[in-house]
Amino acid sequence: MPNSIIPPVSTATRAAAERVAPANPYGHFLAEGREYCITNPATPRPWVNIVGNQRMGFAVSQTGSGFTWIDNSQLGVITRWQQEFAHDASGKFIYARDADRDEVWSLTPAPCFVDFDNYACRNGLGYSVFETEYNNVASRWTMFCDPTDTVELWLVELTNNSDRARRIELCSFLEWNCGVSPSPRREFHKLFIETSFDPERGCIVARNHMWEVPTERHGHWNADFPYVSAFAATEPVQAAQGDKAAFLGKNRGFAAPAALTQDIWQPRFGRHDDPIAAMRHVIAIPAGESRKIGFVLAVSESNDDLGTLLDRYSNCAAIEKSLASAKADWSKRLSAHRIDTPDTGVNYLANDWLRYQAIVGRMWGRCGYYQQSGAFGFRDQLQDSQVWLTIDPAECRKQINLHAKHQFADGSVYHWWHPLSEQGHITRMTDDLLWLSFVTANYIRETGDTSVLQDATPFIDDAEPVALSEHIRRAFNRVFERTSPRGLPYIGAGDWNDGLSAAGLQEKGESIWLGHFLAGLLADWSHIHETLGDKALASDYRSRHDKLVSALNEHGWDGEWYMRATLDSGEKLGSHTARVGKIFLNAQTWAILNDIADASRAQQCWSSVCKHLVSEVGALLLSPAFDTSVADIGYITRYAPGMRENGGVYTHAATWAIAAAAKMRDSATVGKLLDAINPTNKDPQRYWAEPYVTPGNVDGPESPHFGRGGWTWYTGSAAWLHRIISEWVLGIRPTWKGLLIDPCLPPGWDEVTLTRPYRGCTYRIHIERADDASVGPDIELAIDGAGLPTNVLPAPRKPDETHDVRVRCR
Repeated sequence: MPNSIIPPVSTATRAAAERVAPANPYGHFLAEGREYCITNPATPRPWVNIVGNQRMGFAVSQTGSGFTWIDNSQLGVITRWQQEFAHDASGKFIYARDADRDEVWSLTPAPCFVDFDNYACRNGLGYSVFETEYNNVASRWTMFCDPTDTVELWLVELTNNSDRARRIELCSFLEWNCGVSPSPRREFHKLFIETSFDPERGCIVARNHMWEVPTERHGHWNADFPYVSAFAATEPVQAAQGDKAAFLGKNRGFAAPAALTQDIWQPRFGRHDDPIAAMRHVIAIPAGESRKIGFVLAVSESNDDLGTLLDRYSNCAAIEKSLASAKADWSKRLSAHRIDTPDTGVNYLANDWLRYQAIVGRMWGRCGYYQQSGAFGFRDQLQDSQVWLTIDPAECRKQINLHAKHQFADGSVYHWWHPLSEQGHITRMTDDLLWLSFVTANYIRETGDTSVLQDATPFIDDAEPVALSEHIRRAFNRVFERTSPRGLPYIGAGDWNDGLSAAGLQEKGESIWLGHFLAGLLADWSHIHETLGDKALASDYRSRHDKLVSALNEHGWDGEWYMRATLDSGEKLGSHTARVGKIFLNAQTWAILNDIADASRAQQCWSSVCKHLVSEVGALLLSPAFDTSVADIGYITRYAPGMRENGGVYTHAATWAIAAAAKMRDSATVGKLLDAINPTNKDPQRYWAEPYVTPGNVDGPESPHFGRGGWTWYTGSAAWLHRIISEWVLGIRPTWKGLLIDPCLPPGWDEVTLTRPYRGCTYRIHIERADDASVGPDIELAIDGAGLPTNVLPAPRKPDETHDVRVRCR
C-alpha cells in the first residue's frame, strides 16, 4: 500500500515546518516527519532506531552498532552487543576493502570510524538506512524486518563514483549470542554455541546447546536455546569464518581485523571456538555503475523452517518486495488517526513517532538502548496497549486477556513476567493489579463493547478459565483487603513509583495517589455494573468511592496540596513539613483528573504544582529532590538529586500533568508543559537524547545536567503523550455518554484539524478558535452541517460512515 494512504499535511503545517529543528547540528526530519535524518554521527549519545515485527527485532544506532532478538529482547538475543555509550562500537558490521589499493573502511561509522566524504543515517518507521561515501564508493545500506517472517533483512547498494573499475571486497560480520543478554559470563556462554557453514546455501548456521533459562524437569543450564539461526547473502561467498580470534587477529580490534588483510581465510566452525559469522564477497563495479547485494539473518524453531526462510529471501528482488511491505504496513497501521496543528513537531510525534515507539519499542520489542527488558510489565504494557484503542482495538483486547492470564486466584499479579520462560516477579506493589480494570474500562468506553468482560482466561495458580469480569472483581477485592483503618489503600512495596520500594513493607504505610487512582476506577466500574444490571455491585462501588474520597480529603490534604503517602512509621511523605520531597506531582494531577478535589482544593493544588513542580523542561515528579538515602522510603532516595524519579522530569507522569492543566482550563500551562517535553525542539548539546522519540526522564534542576534526556524508547510516556495530545489538548475523548469535544488549545493554536475513528465510523474534526466574542458559550459544534446543543457527539448508529464536525471555541 503506498505512502499516500496518509493524508497530506496542510498548508498551515507546512508553513510551520521551518520551526522544527533547523538549529540541530546533528540532523533533521524528512518525508513529512516520517524519517529522521542524522547527518553528523557524533551525536551526544547514541541516537537509535528500534525496528521489528511482533516477534523479531533489532536496535541500531547512528554508528551502526546494535543487536538483534527474537520473542524476548533479554532471553532471546541472537547477536552480541556491548552497552557502552561513550564508545558505541559493537554489533553487526559490513566492512569494505578496495582489493586493488588495500583500503579498508566500514559502511557505517562503527567500527572503523573513517572520515566519510558523505554520511547520513535515515531512521524511518520500520527501517533504517545508512548512506555513506568513501574513496568515491557510495553505499546505501537498508536494514529492516519483514512484517511477519522472523528475518532481519539488509539491502546494500554500492555505487562506483570514480572513473575506474573497482573490485570491492565486502565483509559482513556479527557475533553470535543465541541466548540471554546481557550475560556476565561470556567466556562460559560461548562454550555451548555451535556454528557451521552451509556451502550450498552460502550461509553460516548457529545454535546454542545451553540456555540460561531453567526448566522444572531438568534444572538450570540444562536446556537448548529453542531456536536455530542463520546468516546468508544473495551473492556467492568467497570466504567464511566462524571464529572471532581468527577473524580479528591478536590484539587487532574491530577497527582493523586481520582477516581483511588476508587473501585466504582459514575457516573455523564447530563447537570449540569463539562463535561469529563473517563472510566475504567480491563485488566488481564498472565506473559510474551500481551493484546490489542482500543479506538475511533468519531465526526459526526448526532447520526446515529456517531453510524455507533462507530460500524465500535468496535474492534482492524478494528483499526489496519485503521492504515495500514493511513501509506500507506502518503507513496503513497509523493512517486512521491523524492530527494537524500549528506545531509541526507535535504533528510528527502524534502522527507517527509516538505510536511507532509505543508499538515497536514497548509492545513488541520491549526494548531500548538503555534497557533490554524483554518482559511484560503488568502495569506497563497494559497502559501501552491503549495506543491501539483508536486504530486496532482488538490488539488492546488481546493484551488485556494476556495480562489476565498472569493474575493469581487471590487477585494479585506478577509485577512482570518473561515470555518464553513464563517466569514472573511477585512483589508487594499495590497498583499493578488495578491497571487491568483501568485499561478494560477505557476499552469499553472507546468501543462500547462489554463482551470483553466475558472473555475467559485461567489464573496462574488455577487452570479453570473465568470471565474477565471475575478477574477484575478479584483485583478490586484484594485492594479492599489491603486498606488501612483510616480507609486508605496500603502502599506496600510501591504504587506505580517503584522507587518507593520500602514505604509500606510492613503493611502500614498508605498511598494517597493510589487512593486517587482507585476512586476513579470505582466511579467507572459502578457505572459499568449499573449498565450491565448488577445494581448491588454498582451500589457497593459507589459507596466505597464516596467513603474513599472523604478519607482522602480528611487524611491526605496537607494544607496547599495532597500528600503522597505515609510510611510504615506514620511519617508523612510529600508534606510541607519535610525538608526534601515536600510535594509529589501524581498526588496532585490525579486528584484533579479523578475529581477527588473540589474546585477550591483543585485550584490550590494546581497552583502548588505550577509554583513548585513546573519547570522549563517539564513537570518534576517531586521537589525538592532527596539528597540522602532513606532506607525507610526506598531506592528513589538513592538516585543522585535531579535524576529520574528523584526530582527529575519522569516523562510518563509529566504527560498526566498536561491532562490536569487541560482539565483546569490552564491553556498557557498546557502549552508550556507540552513544549517542555517535546523532543523535536530541544538543543541537542543540552538535551543529548534523540529528537524523534520521548525519553523516560529528563534531569531536573538539582542535576548539573539540567535538561539532559535519557532512557529513550523504552518508556510508557510515548503511548501516554499521544493519548494526552489527542484527548486533552485537542480534547477529543470518549466518555460514557459519547465522544466529548473539549479542546484546551495552547496559545497560538488557532486552528486544528484531525481525523479520528470512533466505534466504526470516521470523524473529520475541524477546530478553530474564535477571534471575537461571537461564540456565546465556550464552544459551538456542528456535525454534518447541523448544530448540536451539546459538546458530546452521541455514539454513531451506523458503522462505516464519515462525519464532518466543525468546532468553534474560545
